[in-house]
Amino acid sequence: MNPVAFFFLIGVFSPLITYNLYILTLYLRTRFSKDPDYVKYPKYLIIVAKVHRLMMGFNPYYTKLSKPAKRLFISRVIHLMVFKRFVGRQGLQITIEKKIMVIGALVQLTFGLKKYTLPKFNFIALYPSSFFSTVLNHQVKGLTYRKGALLFSWYDVVKGYTIHDDNLNLALHEWAHAFIMDHYDHATYWVYTRLNKSLDNLDDLYADMQTYRDSQNYLRDYAFTNTHEFFAVCVEHFFETPAKFNQRYPELFKDLCTVLNQNPLNHENDYAFTVK
Repeated sequence: MNPVAFFFLIGVFSPLITYNLYILTLYLRTRFSKDPDYVKYPKYLIIVAKVHRLMMGFNPYYTKLSKPAKRLFISRVIHLMVFKRFVGRQGLQITIEKKIMVIGALVQLTFGLKKYTLPKFNFIALYPSSFFSTVLNHQVKGLTYRKGALLFSWYDVVKGYTIHDDNLNLALHEWAHAFIMDHYDHATYWVYTRLNKSLDNLDDLYADMQTYRDSQNYLRDYAFTNTHEFFAVCVEHFFETPAKFNQRYPELFKDLCTVLNQNPLNHENDYAFTVK
């Protein structure tokens, strides 16, 4: 083979090979890895207590879990804190408590899933309050970038867990964006087939929901900006007012249960989702 042609082919196919190896690695981690149990190690005693105390004080989702489920929740929070990098902006100091609050929302969102880490999204920046986005050219409370970064207004993260039934939770909203981006980045691979089908249903329902935009008063107008915002806003409603959500849009509620493999109405069984 001509050397020029050989190196040309290497240049063309190397990125594809690398990406496929990356996907295979994600699959193997998901398929064969077990949740670490940090609670059993004495050296994590202090951080375990901090996670439990904060979640009991701010997160109603956590308070309703059984003791074994709380143990799993805490271990996932600690596990993710190891891999997620936090930076403070505009003078905001990063503390363990801030990390726990933000990571706790991701654990809540993905608690029903084995693939819960969203490994691509490892950079988290916290601002004291709303901040100016040079990309959008206006003030924002949060942003999620496909390349793996999430930006939060700390004030609004706390506010989201202070009022539990207003369907406004910035941390859940931005992690929902990361979740959906992670899905669409890998949607052509069979590993994600089940999730893909469920989200296809959400796309169909999004088109249908547009017809209710002027008449309904449950989902806020921002939900109808695009499919991604629709999903993120639905996630906020799904966790904050699940009974009302299920009453108004039972089909959509069930699709979200399928996507996230959990049912917020079934807190007696640690939110387990069972198909009826």
